[in-house]
Amino acid sequence: MIKNQNPVFSKIEVGTTHYQDVDAASYKGITIKTALLLGVTVLVGIITAYLLPTILANNPAGLYVALVVSSIVGFIAILVGRLSSRASKYAGVIYSACQGLFLGTLTAIAEAYFEGIGSLAIFSTLIIFGTMLVLYAVGVLRKGNFFRKMAYGMTFGAMILLIFTSIFGLFMPSIYSNLPLMIGLEAFFLIYGVVTLIFNFDEATYVVESGCTKDAEWNVSLGLTVSILYIYVEILRLLILIFMNNDN
Repeated sequence: MIKNQNPVFSKIEVGTTHYQDVDAASYKGITIKTALLLGVTVLVGIITAYLLPTILANNPAGLYVALVVSSIVGFIAILVGRLSSRASKYAGVIYSACQGLFLGTLTAIAEAYFEGIGSLAIFSTLIIFGTMLVLYAVGVLRKGNFFRKMAYGMTFGAMILLIFTSIFGLFMPSIYSNLPLMIGLEAFFLIYGVVTLIFNFDEATYVVESGCTKDAEWNVSLGLTVSILYIYVEILRLLILIFMNNDN
């Protein structure tokens, strides 16, 4: 087994040359598995959004409990799936289902106040992902260049910004009512999410070119799904803030 020194890929197994043609990871396999995980999220999200009025009418407290539990289970699924290629298949499906519940609820509530906002967020997410994929494919966003360094810098900056925002929020809750400030913060976190796609594309390239096993496809697909859904959430939150600011 060959191990890459990059900690992001340290848990991914590389297949032998003898089985590479049959059992090695491929871009097609990663694409199919990513589409499958996103499909689970969309399906659960649609069901959740459809049943939401009934759930709120009969047991609103139960919905909040389900959202909290699904968030915790989803986070655990990410950790398990990213640390173990063999477990990433099951962890990915569990994570996608949990996110479907959460995002279905969030989108349905947002649609109740701002009609069409969900469709706009989905369309924007697809455009951003497609653009980043094309830029990476033609070599503009490859590791070792300015954008790669910017990705690391924004990762560190996002963590610091999140910590400081949380601390200030405890002592100055009024900052959350400052819409221009919150729009700026959400825009930064959105850009961070977009830039982190570079890591996902690098991982996919490494997995395929190194002849990793088919299990690694699930690992990469889970990482891509997490990034795509994160971008969708940030776009949705940013649009909500923009619409609220325009109404004031």
